[in-house]
Formats: sequence, C-alpha cells, structure tokens
Amino acid sequence: MTDQAPATLPARHLRHRATIEFAVMAFSLASFTTIGLSLVVTSWIAAVEGSVFLVGQLFFASSTTALVFSIYAGVVTDRKNRLLIIRQGQFLRILGVCALVVATLGTSAAPWLFAYAVLFSLGTVLNAGALDGIVQLAVDEQQRMKLAIRVSICRQLGILCGTGLGGVSFHHLPAIWPVLLMAMLMMVQFVIISLFFADYQNAPSKQPGDVISAWKGGLRAILGQPRLAFTILTIGLLFSASQMANVLVPGFVRDSLQQGSDVYGLLEMAWAVGGGATLATAAVRTRLSGAHRRELVILIMAGVAMVAFASSRSLPLLVAIYAILGGMFAWGRAICDGRMLVLAKNEEIGRVRAATSMVVSLLGMAIYISPTVIGSEDAILYYVSWGVVLSVAGAVMLGLCARAGWN
Repeated sequence: MTDQAPATLPARHLRHRATIEFAVMAFSLASFTTIGLSLVVTSWIAAVEGSVFLVGQLFFASSTTALVFSIYAGVVTDRKNRLLIIRQGQFLRILGVCALVVATLGTSAAPWLFAYAVLFSLGTVLNAGALDGIVQLAVDEQQRMKLAIRVSICRQLGILCGTGLGGVSFHHLPAIWPVLLMAMLMMVQFVIISLFFADYQNAPSKQPGDVISAWKGGLRAILGQPRLAFTILTIGLLFSASQMANVLVPGFVRDSLQQGSDVYGLLEMAWAVGGGATLATAAVRTRLSGAHRRELVILIMAGVAMVAFASSRSLPLLVAIYAILGGMFAWGRAICDGRMLVLAKNEEIGRVRAATSMVVSLLGMAIYISPTVIGSEDAILYYVSWGVVLSVAGAVMLGLCARAGWN
C-alpha cells in the first residue's frame, strides 16, 4: 500500500483537474452559444426595427454598462465568494433574456433590447472575473495557456452553433424560438455552476472595504507589470475588430451588398468557423501561441483584413476574409487570455479582468456611437479607418516590445 500512495495522489489530482477543465469548457460552450444566438437576434431585430444607428446605440449601452460596473465587479470578485458572484451574474443574464422575450413579442422592441443589453452586460462582467479566479485555483500555471486555447475553441464552437442556429431559425421559425433556446442554455449553465464550481469558491479572506481604494491597488499592480498591461490593451484592440463587425455587418449586408438575413447569417458563421479552425490548429501546434509578440502580429494582420473586407464586393471573397478575421480574433484573444491567467495573481484576477472589460468597453463605446455622432452609415469608411488604427497600434507595440527585449 505504501508503494501505491505516491502514485495515487497525482492521479487524483489529475482527475480533479480534468473535471474542472471539462466544466469550464462546457460552461464556455453553453455561454457562447447563448451569445451567438444573441448577436444574431438582437443585431437583426435592431437593424430591421431601426437602422445601423440603433444597432450602434444598443451595443454602446452594453459597453457603457460594462465600463461603469467593472469597477465594482472587479473588487467584489476578488473580495467575496466567487461561487456567489458567478451565480449572481448568471441570474442577471437570465433577467436579460426575459427582457429579450418581451422584445420579440411586443410591438416596440427598442426599450426591451436596451434592457437586455444592460442586464446581460452586468451579468457577463461578474461572470468573467469569477470564472478566471476559479480556473487559477483549480489549474496549474503550466497548464493555463493550454486550457485557454481549449476554452477558446469551445467559445468558437458556441458562437458557431449560436449564429448557425440563429440564422436557420430566422428562416423557419418566429424570433421567439431562438430566445427560448437562450433561456434553456442559461439553465444548463446554472447546473454546471452548482455541480462543479463549489469546490473552488474562494472563501473571502478580506472585508469588502473601500471599493475605490481596492480598485486603485489593483490598477497599481497592473501598471507595475508592463507585460500584463500590454496584454490587456491588446485584448481591447482585438475585441474592437469584433465590435466593429457587430455594429457594421447588418447594415453592410443590407445596404452595400443589397442582401438579406441569409447572407448576414453566412458571414457570422464564417467568422465562427474561421475562429474554430484556427484555434484547433493552435491547440495541436502549441508552440504557435508561445511567443510573446505573436498576438501583436495577429493584431496587425487583423487590421489589414478589415481593410480588405471593406474593399471587396465578391461574396465568396468576403466570406473567406471574414473567416480569416474571425480566426485572428479568436487566436489572439486565446493567447492573451492564457497570458493573463499566468501573469495575474489570484487575489487580483478580478480587477485585472475588470480592467480588461473597461478597455474593451471604452473602445466599444467609441465604435458603437460613431455612426450616430458622425452621421454616416458608410460601413467602408469605418472598416478602413479602424483597420488602419489596429495595424498602426500593433506595429507600435511590437516595436516597444522589441526595444524592451520581451521574447
């Protein structure tokens, strides 16, 4: 018996790690299937009910909510029980889906779409930091980058399933059915939380205290690690490519291509397929994600792809470019997520994720409100302009990394 004891403990540890990794991947798959359905349903309803202005305003409301609430969410995620936090976040997301049900059934959808955007954003901000903290407690540092890639694959599969189901349902069923599917997936996520995350709930070691002081402490910790700060900024810029697509593609399909929801659904599915294929390749060839500067090269390429997308009118070429753009977004985000889990301390991960959400929200606010402020619905103008911004920003950061000697 004594000879077997040393082997038993590692085997048990591996089983526990495999269980929590499975739970995190299953939760991410269900969550992003919900998000995929949401993107199709809300964007198309907003575009049909109003215009690209309404789509932009809807996403602007979501980004503003995330920006304001992130300060509080980051602190409570680090100071309170993370199991309780993730349950509260999921409950808020369910309330948002209830508002979306009313939007699909009522005559005036806009107010309920805004209610959905705000509630779903609140819940997502709470969930993100709590889930990161659970992963850090459960998974060894050496395995976090690999898990981040696998989770990103599940995210892409979820987006693929969600956008695909959303596009198909629009052709054959009333809009209420994909929303009801979203509600069912929310229940699945609640079950996963209750069954698998309870052992990693991180009993609070500190009193909540002053939110602003705690947030300042987290901000100082981020700025004290330039690599972590660069990672957060890179995530924000990569997300901006996705945000630009969210606000522009419905109008681009309707006005520039003179097409309908079928082409819109095809492009959204191409984005998800491209992301999934790229991440599958990265999961097999892990060294592709190892270099510190890899995500910055991806950022530069994403900017170039946005300009190319705006310049084409060939549907097959547009689908191919959109798939490439989705692949670069998913790959770059996965690398940054894994690096964040390695660089951030567990007692600070909530505020680190909240800072990331704030950067994403600030960029999103600028993108989403730009059609309303500028007064133009010309998607080509926005795609080309922001594509140049992404490429230049990536090149500048790449140069700074080379100068600092970060490998």
